[in-house]
Amino acid sequence: MSVSIKGKSSFAVKKQAKLLAEKQAITNYLKRVSPAAGSQCEQQLIDDRAALIQRISPQGISQVGDSVEASYLVRIDDEKFNYRLEELGCGSQSGAAEVVILIMEEPPTAGDIAMILNDADASGTRELRGLGPFVLYYTSYQRAIRDAIISKANMEGLKLTRLDTVDDFQKMKMSHDDPMVGVYFDTENEDFALNQRLIKEVKRKFAGKSTIILYYRIASLYFDQVQRELKAAIAISMHDLDTGETKSVGEQDFMVMIPEGQPGPAIRDGLSEVASNAASLLMNRAKKEARRMSSIAQKRAQTQNKSADLTTVNLKLSSKRNMYKVMKALSPASVKDSGMQGEELVIHLTSGTSAEDFVFVELLGLIEGMGISIPDQNIQFNDKQVTIRQ
Repeated sequence: MSVSIKGKSSFAVKKQAKLLAEKQAITNYLKRVSPAAGSQCEQQLIDDRAALIQRISPQGISQVGDSVEASYLVRIDDEKFNYRLEELGCGSQSGAAEVVILIMEEPPTAGDIAMILNDADASGTRELRGLGPFVLYYTSYQRAIRDAIISKANMEGLKLTRLDTVDDFQKMKMSHDDPMVGVYFDTENEDFALNQRLIKEVKRKFAGKSTIILYYRIASLYFDQVQRELKAAIAISMHDLDTGETKSVGEQDFMVMIPEGQPGPAIRDGLSEVASNAASLLMNRAKKEARRMSSIAQKRAQTQNKSADLTTVNLKLSSKRNMYKVMKALSPASVKDSGMQGEELVIHLTSGTSAEDFVFVELLGLIEGMGISIPDQNIQFNDKQVTIRQ
């Protein structure tokens, strides 16, 4: 963090430079993790900086002309900072809209999940010999991956919603231990499948809201009995339910070696570990995309909210020429914009302008001054919409 202070190098100026560096570091970090946070949130975090900054180390200080230029290495406690953001209601998911991030799964390919057996064990095996243990313990892998993603997200100030904690979805479980991430193993077809009822209900319940779905997928998960390797690869993508935008974050793998003679439960637990570790590592990239999409959703909501605040007046007179004259005579203090749309003059009022005052004082005054009379029954107020007909 580089700062510049006017003055000669002295203890007081150095102290001032250090203080400025601390404040600027807090501001820069806030812009990165929660772009939609306002000035009040920023000031509160600056005031709390003593608890949020782990360490600040001077890197260099020099006199340049009539200014002192200094650089510092500032380390911010991510976890404390993001917890404080949540407490203040200033996280990237708060603001003009409450951005919901759901965690769900995309189905893996059965061929990417297997036991690689030695020759003796592989002889005469059935098709599902290698897949069987994974099917039996698949829900434990799902929970391990889900929990690792949520844990890493929480450390970064992101709140993920688990569908199994939402009452409306409980009846859609495919089994008693279904973690409800949208994927289950279909024993009849011997393949991984999507819970279509759950997916349909998610789209219905969250339609029109600021909702982002974090999808993870087990790209590969296997135990190589020959090489004694446990390995998992996890892929993550983000999908904005409102706009339809999907962004791939990428893929991350993780591998450990396991000694000879380890019992089955150790291998099972090891697979959960490598899968969750791969997911946790990938969240270092996914968190940035989650913040970006949350920020875009916030800006979109801000625009929509501003539009919703505007009152629209639709005026239709028998003469387009008269409507044009009205448009030219409108006061800019009360009118944000206006224009002819088809057979009507459409007027958007500035925020805070009373629709009643505008219509009965300004607009009707102009129209009646042109010798045109508007009957009361032809003036209709409906929430943020006013319709006037000659």
